[in-house]
Amino acid sequence: MPVNIDQQINHKIHAEQINILHGSTPVLLAINLMVGLALSYGFSDTVPLLSIGIFLGLLLLMVIIRAGIFVKYRGQFSPQNLRPFKLSLILGGASAGIIWGTMGILYFPMENEIYQTFLLMSLFAMAGGSAVIYSHYLPGYFAYIPMTLIPITIQFFIIGDKFHITLGIVSILFLLVLSSFNIRLNRNFKTTLALRFENLALIEQLKEQKTEAERANRAKSKFLAAASHDLRQPLYSLSLFTSVLDESTQDPKTRKIVEQINLSMVALRSLFDALLDISKLDAGAVDAQQVSFPLQPLFEKLANAFDMQASEQGLVIEWPQRTYQITSEASLLEQILRNYLENAIRYTESGKITVKCEAKDAMITISVSDTGIGIPQEELQNIFTEFHQVGNAQRDRKKGLGLGLAIVDRTARLLGHDVTVASDIGVGSTFSVSIQQRESDIDSPLTTAKQVVAVADSASSLLIAVVDDEESIREGMLQLLQIWKYEVVVADSAAALMVQLEQITRKPDVLITDFRLANDLTGIDVVTGLKAKYQQDIPTLIVTGDTDKKRIEQMNTGHWQVLHKPVPAAKLRSFLRSIQAAI
Repeated sequence: MPVNIDQQINHKIHAEQINILHGSTPVLLAINLMVGLALSYGFSDTVPLLSIGIFLGLLLLMVIIRAGIFVKYRGQFSPQNLRPFKLSLILGGASAGIIWGTMGILYFPMENEIYQTFLLMSLFAMAGGSAVIYSHYLPGYFAYIPMTLIPITIQFFIIGDKFHITLGIVSILFLLVLSSFNIRLNRNFKTTLALRFENLALIEQLKEQKTEAERANRAKSKFLAAASHDLRQPLYSLSLFTSVLDESTQDPKTRKIVEQINLSMVALRSLFDALLDISKLDAGAVDAQQVSFPLQPLFEKLANAFDMQASEQGLVIEWPQRTYQITSEASLLEQILRNYLENAIRYTESGKITVKCEAKDAMITISVSDTGIGIPQEELQNIFTEFHQVGNAQRDRKKGLGLGLAIVDRTARLLGHDVTVASDIGVGSTFSVSIQQRESDIDSPLTTAKQVVAVADSASSLLIAVVDDEESIREGMLQLLQIWKYEVVVADSAAALMVQLEQITRKPDVLITDFRLANDLTGIDVVTGLKAKYQQDIPTLIVTGDTDKKRIEQMNTGHWQVLHKPVPAAKLRSFLRSIQAAI
């Protein structure tokens, strides 16, 4: 432990010793007064009244002075100013010791050995009883105890016969034993205090480290949110122009280049999506509303998404024929299973992937097993760490980004579900998620029939309003939507949009707006303005690159769809087709 911390602890120990003894002053004074009165009464038949009066007068004066000092400094104890308290304890202890030592002379009956022995035992009791309190602070102890016993001990040796010399020796031995015991008691007390203050110091350090870690985590999430938003803007523009190029060119060489650009765009989009998911989970921006639902529709949805992909790689996915009712958050559980399935397909060259759903001990365990390359045992503890991949030191993007299982781990902890993994090299891996079963199981066959709503790509009469303060995004959206045969009006703000709508005297059928606009306005302001103008809701898509929790909560307060940048052209087209089909 650093020297300065040791010094601080030693100072705290010293202050605590003084504070404890100072706080015991009223008890000590009361004991002094009561024992002094009792002994004076007991010796009143053998000791002159003058001697009793002198002792009681000195004792009462000492009690009054020390009580006055205690009252004066009551509630003012400060570890930074110990001097007055140390002086009062040492001088107060010395004065009490001198007064009790004087009693050993004033109350000493020269002709009555029984009373002499009784007087010695009384002083022993007084010294022994007070020593326990004074052991907290040794300077106070040595100022009080020796001064109490030394005068009567000297008196015994002055008399000089065997009886009195024996009593003198007993008195010295009692003082030595009592001092040795109290020195050891004081050492143990200081050790206890040292451990206490060291623990408190460690707790304080841990609190500071926790606060610093939380601050760093918030700063990381804030930076990631800002970087995500700012980087997604040009990436979104690039994806729009790439989609325009893909739709408009027929030259084989050019299309090959566009395909390569699209592959890079997909990799970038995957990275941003994964970073967004982790950022939202770390920032606490994901609200898991757990409800009871059957697993069958979820498996059907996953089958629609992954059966074709697995088949293209020569793999077969076996889905469970028996499913259950569970309590979870459907979209987050789907995200976990999607990551499991994507990894299984990516790392399996041949064989099959088996999805199981089993009930045991009031738990439902969903597992995804593959016949892939497997994971070394020493790597199993690391695979849930960000950017950690087994067998991908070259960072081949085709093998993923190393973020999927990190997202799984965070999502499972948010939901309160357990995730496990078992693997053998060359045999395969099994990833599982266990969920508490809340309802009776459901027995229903799995069907993977895909239903697709067909919408013609012919020219549409839809008028789409686009609001974005980035010129490149407005231009890219304009060109892409015009290629898709939609009528489009673009603007950089709600006010500019209103002007253009007034000129064409037509209500837009769809609104696509960025969430964060110039002058601290948002896409919600645009929605509100259009609703106020036309007195009805307009189907809306809000696109955003934000990960801030408050902004995400704000975006999720309305009946509009939210997509995160960069929005793939396929998702944008799917949204517009759904609106077109509903009209």
